[in-house]
Amino acid sequence: MDTWLAKKAAATNIVLNKWGLTEVFERSYFYFTSVLYSSRRFQIPPLLQYPSVACNPFVTQILYKQMKFKKSLLGILPIFLALTTISNDAISQNKPVFLTKSQVLEDLHWLRFSLEYVHPRLYKYDTKKTVDARFDSLEKVIGKKISGLDFLALITKANAKVHCGHLYTIAQGNLSNEVLKKKVLPFYIRIVDGKLYLFNDCSEFSIPNGSHILSINGKSDTDILNAILPGIPADGYIQTRKIKLAERYFFYAFQGFDLYYYLFTDRSNVFKIDYLTFGTNHKKTITLKGISSEERKEILLHRYNIDEEIWFKTPSPKFETNDKDNYAVLTVSRSFYDKTIDPNFDSLLSSSFHSIKEKKIDKLILDLRNNEGGDEYQQMELMSYLYDKPFRLYQNIYLSHLDFRPLKRVIIERDTAELLFNNDDEYMRKVNDNLWINNYEYSDNLQLKDPKPNVFKGKLYVLMNGTCFSSAGDLISDLKKTTDAVFIGEESGGTFEGPTGGNDIVIELPNSKIMVRISPNLQIGYLYQKHPIGRGVLPTYSINYTVQDIVEHTDLEMEFAKKLINNAQK
Repeated sequence: MDTWLAKKAAATNIVLNKWGLTEVFERSYFYFTSVLYSSRRFQIPPLLQYPSVACNPFVTQILYKQMKFKKSLLGILPIFLALTTISNDAISQNKPVFLTKSQVLEDLHWLRFSLEYVHPRLYKYDTKKTVDARFDSLEKVIGKKISGLDFLALITKANAKVHCGHLYTIAQGNLSNEVLKKKVLPFYIRIVDGKLYLFNDCSEFSIPNGSHILSINGKSDTDILNAILPGIPADGYIQTRKIKLAERYFFYAFQGFDLYYYLFTDRSNVFKIDYLTFGTNHKKTITLKGISSEERKEILLHRYNIDEEIWFKTPSPKFETNDKDNYAVLTVSRSFYDKTIDPNFDSLLSSSFHSIKEKKIDKLILDLRNNEGGDEYQQMELMSYLYDKPFRLYQNIYLSHLDFRPLKRVIIERDTAELLFNNDDEYMRKVNDNLWINNYEYSDNLQLKDPKPNVFKGKLYVLMNGTCFSSAGDLISDLKKTTDAVFIGEESGGTFEGPTGGNDIVIELPNSKIMVRISPNLQIGYLYQKHPIGRGVLPTYSINYTVQDIVEHTDLEMEFAKKLINNAQK
């Protein structure tokens, strides 16, 4: 079996090289396996030890089924699997996907049934009547034929209305190829105060950073944002998360401005841009040819020394002290472990908080900005150093069903012989036909953990933004409930009460082959407190960037935290 897979991997990698996708899969492989090793919850097939094989999408889909999962990570696993869905046969084709009405109706039937059966918060933000009407309206807009891209846009926007950031809609096969090989704008977009601004122009015209984009191909920046923002999945009513995902320039297969613009606004290869030049405010019009995302990536690196993958390559966590002003900074930018670049998480925390205690530092800046979440172990370890009483991550864990056999026709990434969860020891107790609750503390995340001997008892300053999601968003909520921390930045990207996360039930719509990842779990945070429904943790001090701040690379959150510390010293 291993020999056959290795040969198949070699053949598929030739195709990947042809399409310029090898590096994408290598990146996703190292990202994924670093999470697996750090979580201590997985058995990894031996063949995955060889990157030339393991980063191969054909092989990873097969080997995934052999892996023994106890619990999926909240935000990390969907990212890797989204990048490993292009098969050898699909990549070799280049025909646009089209679907008949009967094919679309069948796919919509399975999407509706799967969401109704699996998602535990389908009716949290809308009544059942409203949700039913939404599904019914989808069927009415379908003509005799529809392109795969139009169908992807349709259900992506429909799924976004569930208000669940863990509900992923991901193109696969030839449709994924259409998404990845599209032409994109030759620059980056930033969103400030509801307006679009241009950064890092990769065309030959060198448009200044911070120039205000008035329109693209006749559509105003307001019209563009109104078209794309409703199609971006986020928890509850949190807009900061949507903005951060719109400004994203990696995970091209299922996130980022390029994808959202392409799906919801315009699929041209040429872009007529009306803009106001930064600094002079002169109005100009220019027509730019679209380029591939790989071409832009290369230009960014050589022209601006910007590495799109720097987030993956920056060690996390990082600790430093300022002995002069008696404060420390702990930066946790990622919640997964990459042994090639990251320090040992446990050792770094232990030495850091020992140093804080030895030096009698009573002010700590915890920088969680851009942390997407991931390993709950890291979340719990941080809490044990920051809260001086016994703590557990969740009050309860709920599950929509134990029996997922009704989805056997469309379910993937799971052995179909194991669609009925074993409840012999009654670890789950039935609440009603659509909800089960943990019956005892079978999970580490439901058990009280004592604080560390070197627990921090000084003043905590938390830097956060809308990217803080999943376990990172939960950590911010935990700190809000248990400490008197000062929160600086913008609303966190995950809802305060806890996520819809955990194990994924992954379906593949039979005709379009679109993957939809649905989380059947509700994880209610410990020490629940009343909070606005559908909102994340709101900052004590809101930070609002101007275009000038972004052009000058000013770190407003860090500067503000240091200012508060200096004022407290006086």
